[in-house]
Amino acid sequence: MKIVVVGSGAIGSLYGAFLSRLKDTEVILIGRNPHVSAIQSKGLMIKGILGDHFFKLKAMKHASEVDKADLVIVTTKTYDTLTAAKSAKHLIDGGASMLLIQNGLGTEDLVAKALHTTKVLRATTCMGALKTSPGVVTATGCGLTEIGSRFHENYELVEKLEAMLKQVGFDVRSSDNIEGVVWTKTLVNCGINPVGALTGLSNGEVYKNKALRGLIVRLVEEAVKVVKALNIELTTEDPVRYALGTAKATGNNINSMLQDLQAGKRTEIDAITGEIIRLAKEHGIDTPSNEAVYALVKALESRCIEEGKQLSDLDILAVDDLVEAITR
Repeated sequence: MKIVVVGSGAIGSLYGAFLSRLKDTEVILIGRNPHVSAIQSKGLMIKGILGDHFFKLKAMKHASEVDKADLVIVTTKTYDTLTAAKSAKHLIDGGASMLLIQNGLGTEDLVAKALHTTKVLRATTCMGALKTSPGVVTATGCGLTEIGSRFHENYELVEKLEAMLKQVGFDVRSSDNIEGVVWTKTLVNCGINPVGALTGLSNGEVYKNKALRGLIVRLVEEAVKVVKALNIELTTEDPVRYALGTAKATGNNINSMLQDLQAGKRTEIDAITGEIIRLAKEHGIDTPSNEAVYALVKALESRCIEEGKQLSDLDILAVDDLVEAITR
């Protein structure tokens, strides 16, 4: 199988590298310099909780440099999904399938419509990774990958990819309810990520604070009303408890939204909280807490991007100020 990974940052490099260990599997990473140039010249090093591993992989800056593939894996941020997918349209037209490993809601439908294909798969991951230097990725968290498709004709490939990922050591599970999987992950993200991003706290620090735990509860409970209106079957019976349990279990993690702000980058708040708010309005559901954290994160994001600055201690909100802003 020939696999092209578009958006080969930390997560894309991690999946691509380990899949390249399979017999009769070629992996090509598509990403940006200086990461790509470092991989081209020195190879890719994976460090961290998975141990130290070295991979010699093909790496390029543009998907247009590849003429044919069996599978395209997209691991970009959600706001770059369509650009990444369209860059590989010639591969899909040539018979490849596309797997999206991302946070957020609705990306598979956008890609299917834009590329005029149903050969679209979706996955969520609890793996954690950081690019610590060009050509070096550090694995920071090891968790479940769930994979499926809203288009049932793809299930033979879903099962094949499940077996491939298991073979290289990933904890992976296929699902015939990928929409429920994605929504369950989104409820966790809508609860934990904005709170961590606004306070500058790790997941564990957020969990240990009673007031912030209460804020997570409010955010998730509002989102659950949307889930019920859409008749979506979640993969947990108690999403509030699941979100809090995730925060506790990943106590050392700095969530991706906070990482983005710390790097002065755009966040994925639109595909998470923004989508929840949009769908809530369509169904006449009030989401005041989600609307408040959305506005605060967007303001902070705008300041970081427009001023070209990274998140600093001066930008984060004190816990009491955040809770008062959301609950008053």
